[in-house]
Amino acid sequence: MIIYYLATTILAFLNLIMLVYTYENKKANYYFMLSILIMALSNLGYFALSVSTQLYEAILANKIGYVGGCFIPLITLFMICTICNFKIKTWLRYILYASSFGVYFMVLTIGYTDWYYKDLSLGKLGNATILVHSYGIGHIFFYVILYGYLILEIILLGYHLAKKSAVSKNKLWILSLMVIANIAIFIIGRMIEPDIEIMPLLYVLDGWVFLYLQNKNMMYNLEDSIASTIQKQEVYGYIIFDNDLKYMGCNKVASDVFEGVKECKVDSPIDGIESTKLLSDWLHRYVQNGEDNHQYRNGEQYYEIKVNRVWYREKARGYVIEIKDETDRLKYMSLISNYNSELLEKVKEQTGELVEKQQRIKELFLQTVTALSEAVDAKDRYTSGHSKRVAEYSRMIAKRMGKNKEEQEEIYRAGLLHDVGKIRIPVEIINKAGKLTDEEYNIIKVHPVTGYHILSGISGSEQLAIAAKYHHERYDGKGYPNGLAGDKIPEMARILGVADSYDAMTSNRSYRDGLPQEVVRNEIIKGRGTQFDPEIADIMLQLMEEDKDYQMRQIDSLQRKILVVDDEPMNHKLLKHIMSDEPMYEINAVNGGAEALKELNHQQYDLIMLDVMMPDMDGLETLRNIRKIYNTPVVLMTGNKTLDTSVGFAELGCNDYITKPFLPLLIKEVVHNMTERGAKQ
Repeated sequence: MIIYYLATTILAFLNLIMLVYTYENKKANYYFMLSILIMALSNLGYFALSVSTQLYEAILANKIGYVGGCFIPLITLFMICTICNFKIKTWLRYILYASSFGVYFMVLTIGYTDWYYKDLSLGKLGNATILVHSYGIGHIFFYVILYGYLILEIILLGYHLAKKSAVSKNKLWILSLMVIANIAIFIIGRMIEPDIEIMPLLYVLDGWVFLYLQNKNMMYNLEDSIASTIQKQEVYGYIIFDNDLKYMGCNKVASDVFEGVKECKVDSPIDGIESTKLLSDWLHRYVQNGEDNHQYRNGEQYYEIKVNRVWYREKARGYVIEIKDETDRLKYMSLISNYNSELLEKVKEQTGELVEKQQRIKELFLQTVTALSEAVDAKDRYTSGHSKRVAEYSRMIAKRMGKNKEEQEEIYRAGLLHDVGKIRIPVEIINKAGKLTDEEYNIIKVHPVTGYHILSGISGSEQLAIAAKYHHERYDGKGYPNGLAGDKIPEMARILGVADSYDAMTSNRSYRDGLPQEVVRNEIIKGRGTQFDPEIADIMLQLMEEDKDYQMRQIDSLQRKILVVDDEPMNHKLLKHIMSDEPMYEINAVNGGAEALKELNHQQYDLIMLDVMMPDMDGLETLRNIRKIYNTPVVLMTGNKTLDTSVGFAELGCNDYITKPFLPLLIKEVVHNMTERGAKQ
């Protein structure tokens, strides 16, 4: 008897090992795994009982053995429901769980109460230990759930065997026979010898059935079969057959194309069905001579048919007919053939639009970069256009160095943005006329790092950011912010360093005009190899040599002339007072429009500030007369704040207008921007 329990335990665990090896974490496979695991555990309990020497050991082993009796029927019921695609209501599922756990709770009271077993003692059956007992009232509930689950299983299996459905009848018959055999063997065993536990043997036999079904389950599950052969796509249809060319199932796409497969029965051949003879013919041609590709037309639809093997764990498990709708592709090819020239013209047109859009984006980016550089230059009234000149000089140097057009444009953009970090520097330090203190100079030295972090935030501007950071490094390593030397300084930054220094020397300052060309040349020669890259410095010297008229410098004068036209002398004085601390602006004033026109005939001005309300010739009439001859920027002045005059003024050629009373800071900002715009135009 001990050998019987040991053998059934070993066989149950072998079943478990085999299932783990072939386990697929899908659908009913979960129940196969759980059932065989509990079967192995229960058989271990029966074996432990057979070798027990103490009553408490026997009671504990008996409780382990009862795990299978309480839960295997329930799990088998759930497994059958899953295979039959029958969904149990949630509330009913909870009742079934509660029933099994309730009975097992009574089993756990053995040795403590008389609910389930009473009058416990040890006995012998052959050489095996048995637990001698009489049944308590609770044992009735064990038979209730055991036979209750079996009856539900039989009803469910019988219903689906009788019903026409896409469930394998072979699998249902196997499960039905297993359930009936379990009932019969259990009853016969109890009648022959009640003390011999027949359940360990049933668990082994049921385990073999579950292993067989689990192995077959791969073929019955269409989705799993397709996933193991080719990747599933929504536009594909699939029909699956086993190795004996028996029909296993299909998806909706396939049944829509070949409606005859709806008449096919699972686990049956399709040779006898008239509507599926073509499918059978394709299968046999593949088996006989490997012919796997076919064309099929159904009305206006065209399909490509592919016959292939279904493989699982390196074993051929069956066949799959793959159906792909090629209608759209063939129609598309026809369109290409008939309208090739039209399509090419359309592509050309769209390509042109794309190029145009890209060019507009590029221009917009350059305009944005230019506007940003002008915003930086606006902080220093005496170096107007510095960033743009540095950008132009840098591009000229890059061209002499053999850079291509794209590289030249990249260097030009870097020149426009090299001083963007000066946004952080206080304007009083930037515009200071005298020598900077050490503290002020240290603040100035921060601007390359600030510029680097500003530009690093712009996608695709890595080179611009690096150039901005290192354009004040020196070739001898004495520059800032990192003290890089020689070729360690990025090439773009070395180019900017020469161009920036050149423009600084050739630009006007509040305390001096631009330096003479000879002086600048000597400074670059002196800095060659110390401050500047020698090769780049030589190129700059070549450009200077060719610039006989000294055009490479800040040409525009620092002095800006402004004509104020107002019939109120007090406004003349007020505007002159406001601009008195801006030495670069010279203010002349006249009392009316006629005087203004005469003045413009004798003197060129950078800006005209024109009052709207004046006697004789008002400001608007004066503006009309000015625009007949001059393009000088004009700012209108009015005391009427209620009129929406911006559109009307612009139509007359007004560049801007301000309202009285004057705000000093606003006057200065308008004057500066208008005079700078006029100088650039």
